[in-house]
Amino acid sequence: MKLLFLLFLLLICLIQTASGRRRDMRFRQCEKMGGLCKYQKTHGCSILPAECKSRYKHCCRL
Repeated sequence: MKLLFLLFLLLICLIQTASGRRRDMRFRQCEKMGGLCKYQKTHGCSILPAECKSRYKHCCRL
């Protein structure tokens, strides 16, 4: 029974790790497009269609 519980915990950890990698890749799209995540009050930049981790930032190419 303990072995089954440990296998279940291992499965949960693996799922969390895999979903974290996908999330990081989504936020790295901005860097791949040649931009940086900047606060919304940044002026003089072109906004790119990529996501940043914070909702107060946007992907910006200077």
